Amino acid sequence: MPGGAEALMEEEELHDKALRIYALLAAAGRPMSVREIQRQLGLSSPSLAHYHLRKLERLGLLAKDERGQYYVRRLVKVGILEAFFALGRRLVPKCLFYAVFFSVLLVFCALAFWNTTEPGLLFLALVSLALAALSWAHEAWRVWRRLPG
Repeated sequence: MPGGAEALMEEEELHDKALRIYALLAAAGRPMSVREIQRQLGLSSPSLAHYHLRKLERLGLLAKDERGQYYVRRLVKVGILEAFFALGRRLVPKCLFYAVFFSVLLVFCALAFWNTTEPGLLFLALVSLALAALSWAHEAWRVWRRLPG
């Protein structure tokens, strides 16, 4: 199946409970049991969780380890997962990169230009960078909170 058609099929299959289960496992970065998934997501029964886990396994997105626990076999960017990148086995919001970038720039500007002859300009630059860093950090926090579990 061509890559585009496969991605479209995954996107159609990954919605609602299946997407929540997949995002939980991707965010956890570790294998989880059916009952643990059911409890963390507040699903009505383990059989409902198992149904969606089998669907995700059939799509090739999940696999089972030797203890029968499920883990992410292949990471796809669908739904909320489009706002994240994988850093090792953890998911990190893309916005966090900008928050860190502006924070580092803020510290650099404060140290490099502290003895400037234009304190008003330095103040404006530092306030602007601080606002940028805080707004990106807030957005990263909001995206992180949208992950299930």
